[in-house]
Amino acid sequence: MTISVSQPDSEHETDAPFARKVLTARNLAGYTVEQLAVTCGLTTSEIRALEDGTDSDPLRIRRVAAALHIPVETVI
Repeated sequence: MTISVSQPDSEHETDAPFARKVLTARNLAGYTVEQLAVTCGLTTSEIRALEDGTDSDPLRIRRVAAALHIPVETVI
């Protein structure tokens, strides 16, 4: 499956461009925050921090991309 994240969710403003891409990719994949957290082995707080741009840990971003079955380059 390929997910395009060229249109970020406009209601979430952040200076971290990857944050909107993570949020959009999760939504397009049909995952809730809780479902994605379980799938990639992170906490819901860690997922939310990635989505709001307060966390930019590359390893967490890679885990999310892997769980969503998308290339990490799609979200960074």
